[in-house]
Amino acid sequence: MNFRPRKKGRGLIINITTLIDVMFLLLIFFMVTSTFKNQPAINLVLPRSATASETVDTPAILFLSAEGVVYLNDMLIDLETLAGRLEKMHEDTGEDRMVLRADEKSAHGDVVELIDIIKRSGFTRVSLSARVPAAR
Repeated sequence: MNFRPRKKGRGLIINITTLIDVMFLLLIFFMVTSTFKNQPAINLVLPRSATASETVDTPAILFLSAEGVVYLNDMLIDLETLAGRLEKMHEDTGEDRMVLRADEKSAHGDVVELIDIIKRSGFTRVSLSARVPAAR
């Protein structure tokens, strides 16, 4: 059998420049079109409300867990220092809105106590977070 002699030198060259260009374009496309939603680290089950509506952003969000633990912007805080922190935040930002996200199993008295602390700190508009019921 007479085989062709093997060619010496460079073999097959695959140009991947265009592939890299396309990958960068896809990466940029996904980075620009994606949205990032701030998810708090506190796991709460908000109560359902048929009349819930979205509120505007506030300088701080106060969280109340089912166990009665209070968080200010994802940081654990005790009730003794909460009023001082809220007063300072109110002076620094000048905002009068605050959002309170309380777990549906949290005690009603704890929610009322937090609303009192918020209002005494200078915030006049307090919003309670709720979730919209699932569509049927």
